[in-house]
Amino acid sequence: MESTRTGFGHALLEIAQEREDILVTSADTYRSFALGEFVERFPDRYFEFGIAEQCMITASAGMASEGYTVFSVGYSPFLSMRAVEQIRTFCAYTNQNVKIVAGLGGLSGDTDGVTHQGTEDISMIRAIPNMMLVSPADSVAARAMTKMIADIRTPVYLRLGRGATPIIYDEDQTFELGKALTARDYGTDAAILATGYCVGEAMKAADALKEQGVGVRVLDFHTIKPFDTEAALKACADCGNIVVVEDGSIYGGLAGAVAETFVENGAAPKKFKRLGLTTFGTTGTVPQLAEFFGLDRKALEKTVKDMIG
Repeated sequence: MESTRTGFGHALLEIAQEREDILVTSADTYRSFALGEFVERFPDRYFEFGIAEQCMITASAGMASEGYTVFSVGYSPFLSMRAVEQIRTFCAYTNQNVKIVAGLGGLSGDTDGVTHQGTEDISMIRAIPNMMLVSPADSVAARAMTKMIADIRTPVYLRLGRGATPIIYDEDQTFELGKALTARDYGTDAAILATGYCVGEAMKAADALKEQGVGVRVLDFHTIKPFDTEAALKACADCGNIVVVEDGSIYGGLAGAVAETFVENGAAPKKFKRLGLTTFGTTGTVPQLAEFFGLDRKALEKTVKDMIG
């Protein structure tokens, strides 16, 4: 068990030791992102803005315009909503090399309730041109993707969780930005397309269904933008029954990207089910919230079995 924020912080420290162009800006959140050692070792490359996300993003764009690679850390609901104008206009429109690192993505704001749950962020960031949107499923993926996005000169929204979550990938797992990862491939009775925390739940569901004679493919869409059209269409052609699950709004989120892809390419799934939020969140632990909103292993098992009759 380890937080994706911790995976990010460890990776960024490694990168900073090798590259002098790495800067960090923070909205009073560096401790939450395991950046204490970074601040101690590189105080001249760390800039604290307090709870002023709009100012932080604007300044980060200015730093990036001078050739720096800027990692701007804060909380998802405040970055994707309070600072969305600054992300759009100063980072994306000018195509600045700012990595917006958003903790508390989805329901991971858990017991702090709706104000700290970034359940609309995928929908909002997807709509902004030039933005890459990355959503790792565990700390292993978060470390790998932090290193990968550091090497590309484009604005990126890195969606991270809050508390410790299960590690689902081996340390030597390889990832490719823009390419969905096949996390389970037990058959073609159905395919579960997932992102972030929900990937682990989908993998558990696939394991349980396998024991019941049901073969499920699980795809980890760790990169939501650019979207892996080929993987989604192949899942539709091979499996027919498609379940999309995410711990955020189904309106414009991963489910929206999948549905748009199918319609635009003339793909017709046998059955198609979106699992996600159509309301605001509520207070509870992440497992409690996943169960409450029907995003956990048991809900996925039931959905797949209902689909295949």
